[in-house]
Amino acid sequence: MAAVALRNCLFATAVVQVLCDRPDNVGPLGNSKGTRGNGAQRRQPELLPGKRQMGQSVLHVTRLHRYDHAGLAAMLQAETLWQASLNGNSTALRTFKQRHNYVHLSEQQSKGLREHHQEVLAGGGMDRGRAEVNDSFLRTGHRKTRARPVTSLKRLDSQYVGYIGVGTAPAEGGNCVTTDPSSFMDAPRLVDDEDSSSAIEHGNCQVTEQSQVMVVFDTGSTNIWINSDLCKVGACAKPDRHHYNHSKSMTYKVPEHGLKLKIQFGTGEVTGPQACDDFHVGPLTVKQQTFGMIQTEAGAVFDDVPLEGILGLAFKKMSANGVMPFFDNIINQKVLDDNQFSFYFNLHNPAANAILWGGADRNFFTGPLHYFKVTDPFYWSIDLVSFRIGDKEWDFDKGKWKKNMNTEFAPAATGSLMEQQQTPKAIVDTGTTFFTAADGLFEKIMDELPSGCCEQVNRTTHPNMIYTLHSTDGNLVDFELTNNEYMSVSKGEDCKDQEYCSTDFMKINIPAEHSPAMVLGEVFLRHFYSVFDRGTGENENIGRVGFARAVHDDTALKRLQSLTKNAASYTKIYGSKHNLR
Repeated sequence: MAAVALRNCLFATAVVQVLCDRPDNVGPLGNSKGTRGNGAQRRQPELLPGKRQMGQSVLHVTRLHRYDHAGLAAMLQAETLWQASLNGNSTALRTFKQRHNYVHLSEQQSKGLREHHQEVLAGGGMDRGRAEVNDSFLRTGHRKTRARPVTSLKRLDSQYVGYIGVGTAPAEGGNCVTTDPSSFMDAPRLVDDEDSSSAIEHGNCQVTEQSQVMVVFDTGSTNIWINSDLCKVGACAKPDRHHYNHSKSMTYKVPEHGLKLKIQFGTGEVTGPQACDDFHVGPLTVKQQTFGMIQTEAGAVFDDVPLEGILGLAFKKMSANGVMPFFDNIINQKVLDDNQFSFYFNLHNPAANAILWGGADRNFFTGPLHYFKVTDPFYWSIDLVSFRIGDKEWDFDKGKWKKNMNTEFAPAATGSLMEQQQTPKAIVDTGTTFFTAADGLFEKIMDELPSGCCEQVNRTTHPNMIYTLHSTDGNLVDFELTNNEYMSVSKGEDCKDQEYCSTDFMKINIPAEHSPAMVLGEVFLRHFYSVFDRGTGENENIGRVGFARAVHDDTALKRLQSLTKNAASYTKIYGSKHNLR
């Protein structure tokens, strides 16, 4: 998938199963699957019932910041305004209300997108796959699956970052003298939400998370990398970066058959050994998770992105070296009652985003929540019935537009694996910013929806764009976006200082074994609340993705403030080192 810091595709000298001392796999949890109907008529299905009232199953909410390459100072300024709003300053968040209705990007992202369009379109539609691999930012290929990186430029992709706890250490004043650190493996891991780093008790010993690090939560990758004490030079050793210290964690273990791993990408690389330790997300603990400790970072890109790791949320088929992914461990260890997580992305405010663990919250969306079966559980990949612009529909078989007809759909689940993979897919990826299309289709989209001066954009020149998906209850559901929802605004040097509207598409060639496919990135997810559901967890083939129209009013903001008011503050943790506290 597209670029996101420290992504998962690891190059190692061998492929082996990496094991920690973790609980045996347990049985499935309650069934939360949807149902498939026989027909495929387009209508509005009712909200699928859950085991509990919507929102009650959410166990924890992690607030996320959208880092858009505007710089650390801009990030901390947004956080300062967020904290001011918590302290009763009702006008603080009005700063982020835009004077236009288009998608908000940073100047750096807007410039990078325009350069990407110019470069790709100037190539006359040639195959730029190899150049895209070499220009990859932080995601790289997986040797076992041959999945190569798709396009990415440094200034393009947003990273949604939040804090997690790694490891176990004595709390301040805690009496934790022991010669057997493994005795803490079975300690309860209940962190009080009133203080995200509060202590827990194990016997007479109070313990807490050894470190808090800021990571990318990414549905387009699987593996985990964490900044560590092993890093002595380079960006990962900067004094404003946080580090997991394995030598101070009472629950650290060396994994059986652990490897020294390396991420190779266009402008640098990350290396480090594997480790096993406990991970803490609010009151949730995943015991003995295998991950990579960042030991070296080579490349100037890490100086610009103040991130300390990545936590992948995709499927085990993508996992390097047989490592059990984070969410699979959540399932196996029965951490959640419902094996779901969901994302809320704010349209404009970079500080007002969240991942909700254990379910969905109706305060963040309106209308029905439609679910779609994951049909290629490598990515969060669902069947794409049709892609349309105005009255034109793309024919994926013939590679050309056709007049929009009444779409019929025969579910691919009854066919072979090859047939399922040849069905067009929509890949839902929080680590890719834009909509994407492959070679050929990308150029046709840009012909139909050209970037240009905003004063020349209207519903006739830039009609609605529609993705049609097949829901688990047998219906075809349209996701329709207007031009202000698929275009972003920047300063228009070519528009007599008027605003310039860019079509928010990138050219990305998904690996052949997972194609044809289009990515629904975070621009799409700002408009649609998303739920990622693994069902009972018995196997990867019962996964599903849910979408509903996101709400961006004061009620949603107040709800997010209420849910995360006691969470760690970025300004508290980083601000003092940048005079922004």
